[in-house]
Amino acid sequence: MSDKDRIRMEERYGLLGTGTSELTVQGRRYDLYELLKAIGEDYHDIRPIDAKELEPGTRFALRVFDVEERMVVAFEFDAQFRSLKEDHVHIAEWMGDDYYEFNWGIWCPDSV
Repeated sequence: MSDKDRIRMEERYGLLGTGTSELTVQGRRYDLYELLKAIGEDYHDIRPIDAKELEPGTRFALRVFDVEERMVVAFEFDAQFRSLKEDHVHIAEWMGDDYYEFNWGIWCPDSV
């Protein structure tokens, strides 16, 4: 397993979980769940991780964990919440061998 995708993501957005828990966009403060809704990604299997202002007032990012796909996803968007870029990295790049030992069945909606 290669760490290059994880490293690339961390270089752009910081270490996983080190971003902020809210952003101010056009003078309004949004928590992570409000940001998910604003960018149209508020699905039952998406969990917010952190957020970051990339360019003052114009470019933002929200990092999430997609439970179903088991991916860390960074959504970049502008001040009108229009999508600019998405970056996906499999969670195994952070978990290493623990990924194979983790009981993923409890996360799967079909397993309930």
